[in-house]
Amino acid sequence: MKFGTFSPEIPTRTVAGLFRKTKDYGFSQMQFDYVSVDKEEMPGSIAETLNREIATEAAKQGIRIVAVNGTFNMSHPDSAVRQDGIARFEKIAASCSILNCKLVTLCTGTRTRDNMWVPHPDNNTQEAWKDLIAVMEQVILIADKYNVDLGIETEASNVVNTPEKAKKIIEELKSKRLKIILDAANLFQIGMAKRENVKPVISKGIDLLSPWIVLAHGKDIKEGKGLDFSGAGQGIIDFEFFLRELEKIGYKDGMILHGIKEEKDIPGCVSHVKKIADTFTSFK
Repeated sequence: MKFGTFSPEIPTRTVAGLFRKTKDYGFSQMQFDYVSVDKEEMPGSIAETLNREIATEAAKQGIRIVAVNGTFNMSHPDSAVRQDGIARFEKIAASCSILNCKLVTLCTGTRTRDNMWVPHPDNNTQEAWKDLIAVMEQVILIADKYNVDLGIETEASNVVNTPEKAKKIIEELKSKRLKIILDAANLFQIGMAKRENVKPVISKGIDLLSPWIVLAHGKDIKEGKGLDFSGAGQGIIDFEFFLRELEKIGYKDGMILHGIKEEKDIPGCVSHVKKIADTFTSFK
């Protein structure tokens, strides 16, 4: 199995340094976020020279950019904020051909105004769903224009906060562009992070979403009442079971290691998952 990094977790501000360190840590893939080399995650403008530098350095180090972050608050209560996000998203989508990437990640958003990763009681309302659908329809048109796919994750803090809702939105919108990024840790709701829940939660998520899974995330979650995410091997996720469930559905792609909070922990997280993956002949 090929492993990748989430670019903001590699602490460097230069393009060359980002890809050099990514290779040095043993990664061959990357989920790229512009904040790694720019001031913003979703820049209002992106220079072609920057995109070409990114593509050149990725190729030089043998790193494949498998996804680019296009995450903005798609369910923000202010329509002007949603429209600004759509405009910025188009800049990301337009850059993907130079970056040789066909998958852009999304955040289905929250009614929380100042942080798209914080839950809100109105996330489960019909109004929030309606606003999300309207934004998704516009984003799909942009994806069609630039020939990119869209990666949705379940996030307990967002409007699409369960595998059931992820399946519902894909079936409702009926677009071939919509895909699933499967992060086992993100399948948990508040109060569910217990060891006895790990296998049932992962199994259910994969069963519901298997037709659309195009990328796996290797993030962990610590046991407790809340949602305390961590690097692989630092929590309760059973990665052997996770990989076995992915193997059952014929998954052949890589895994982006995510949730690593300190650079010193990167080698241990890579080693933890790689040792497990190496026991599967289908992932070699």
